[in-house]
Amino acid sequence: MSLERIKTIPINQTAILLVDVQNSEIDNYHKENYPWYYQQITEICLPNMKQIIELGRSLNMEIVYTTIESLTSDGRDRSLDHKLSNIFIPKNSYFGKVVDEVKPNEDDIWLKKTSSGVFNSTNIDYILRNLEKNYLIIMGMLTDQCVDMAIRDGADKGYQVICIKDACTTHTLERHENALNAFKGYCTILNTKEFIKKIQESNKNSIEKSNEIKPMSLTTLVTTDLIGITRGRSVLTSKLDEYMTTGCGWVPADSALTPQDIIDESNSWGSQGDLRLLPDKNARITIPNGPNLKNQPFDLIHCDIVETNGNNWDCCPRNLLKKEIKYYKDKFDIDINVSFEHEFTLINKNDSNSYPAFSFQSQRQQNQFSSWLMSSLEYANIQPENFLSEYGKNQYEITCKPSDPLTAADRAVSIREIIRDLAQQMDLNVSFSPLTSANSISNGVHLHISMKDSNGNYLFYDKQRPYNLSILGEQWSSGILDHLRSLCAITAPTPVSYLRLKPNNWSSAYTSIGYRNRKTPIRICPTIDFSNKSIDQQYNLEYRPMDGTSSPHLSLLSILIAGRLGIEDKSQLKFITEKDPHELSEDQRLQNNIYPLPDNLNEALKYLNDDQQLLKHFPKILIQTYLSMKYKELSLTNQFDDDTLCKHYSKIY
Repeated sequence: MSLERIKTIPINQTAILLVDVQNSEIDNYHKENYPWYYQQITEICLPNMKQIIELGRSLNMEIVYTTIESLTSDGRDRSLDHKLSNIFIPKNSYFGKVVDEVKPNEDDIWLKKTSSGVFNSTNIDYILRNLEKNYLIIMGMLTDQCVDMAIRDGADKGYQVICIKDACTTHTLERHENALNAFKGYCTILNTKEFIKKIQESNKNSIEKSNEIKPMSLTTLVTTDLIGITRGRSVLTSKLDEYMTTGCGWVPADSALTPQDIIDESNSWGSQGDLRLLPDKNARITIPNGPNLKNQPFDLIHCDIVETNGNNWDCCPRNLLKKEIKYYKDKFDIDINVSFEHEFTLINKNDSNSYPAFSFQSQRQQNQFSSWLMSSLEYANIQPENFLSEYGKNQYEITCKPSDPLTAADRAVSIREIIRDLAQQMDLNVSFSPLTSANSISNGVHLHISMKDSNGNYLFYDKQRPYNLSILGEQWSSGILDHLRSLCAITAPTPVSYLRLKPNNWSSAYTSIGYRNRKTPIRICPTIDFSNKSIDQQYNLEYRPMDGTSSPHLSLLSILIAGRLGIEDKSQLKFITEKDPHELSEDQRLQNNIYPLPDNLNEALKYLNDDQQLLKHFPKILIQTYLSMKYKELSLTNQFDDDTLCKHYSKIY
């Protein structure tokens, strides 16, 4: 095919194909044994490929990748020729990945092959037909092998093929030039500059249109602060790689913000200091679309806060939680499983209807929302379990499967933000506040915890002991109860939280542990005999005096520290109740170390400030910041009556 036969390159009919541009071609073996080849790839081909890919993406062209990689770990699915030639890239191998400089985007097509010819061992022809592509731009390695076959087979299949000669190479210059000469009858051969000029001339109108300003996708680097509000900074998704290793700027005093968005002026930093939000590549949550098609994709990455030298910052709850998880593993050989359950209030702005508690009608009232929510959580791999109508008017709950503590805390944040985002898209009002009005049913967060060792033994369960609670489970629970009134300042951290922590509220009001009892702060949860999981796998404890105004990372960190102190001190429980602790006499409660929880936030903060055994396990500056900021919050709200307080926090959370 001569150049004259391709007078234009219509971008809507054209796909760009990268052949075998993978890590196996730029390893030390090739660098040492084929230095010319290695230099051609790294200094000439990859920059040219990148230039063409960027142009293609700007014109919404389809970018297709093919690499050599087996479908199996032992390579039994390889072609006979690859077996005889000892060409073997195992399944999921690093050497089968596309070179970083030109790596695929999340939605690009990437075909794995086990022969030299992409048309022989993949369904690329079927895919290109479905995409209505008639023109194929080919780049890659080796010019005289896999590239050659792609060009010849593509031409035989009826595609108009263009080879970018300075974006292809093989082991020697002579072999490269011989290959170009051999297959020139099957394709048009252009260099990068010629191709770019040709495609610009062919698509002048489309390129001019593509230069118009359009909304670009953003990814937000986030941290959830000491008061449970998720904050961050957004970057262009297309430039996200630039931020993955260095993060973006952050300000220390942001951690002294009250829920009222007023910085506590007594914080330790003032206007000084600089930090970085450093993204965790394993903690990105993306949802491509929602009910409002005009909305940009939901895209956030949970970050650690680090100093400008890369060291962990003392006031980053996420970093501290990771440290505590490691402590459990290193000292006790304990792996922790955690899940958060969130209750929230969801109201149609123009709908005054209210349906019976737990009812199918109430579920159907928000069926569009619940469907979008479950689909979004499933897409984001948050592993939702149940969406349910709750006891309160317009109250709902979402649960998800347990995971490691860091993932669970990240998920808790993501769930809140996804729910808020969907509610905004669907013109709904949502709140995670403990009470949205003084006479409403309260919203809580329930934290489920179980533990196992590296041999897979579940550590809270012992069928020989009362209520099947093991010695370790008893020690851990006792540690929680010993520090519970202090913990409330962190897990129930706002003035409105204490309107919930009252007797007869199905939350908790006393320092107690109960067997299947929802009126105790620690509940031994039920198990079922007909599950496919054994009883010890099901057995878990639930921490209940928590709500949606708390920071998931800071709350979980605090609970784990308190429980760990119980293990280290070999604390003992005096009493497990099957009754509401409020129904016990005062003498019975005192005999069993059952005490009222704090009556208000001020009281809880005093317990926390006095609990030096607990506080010595936190960075001093974090506790100073937290206490000072919370006292500032109290000063801003102490004139509110109960209903005003509820409405105030329902708007914030």
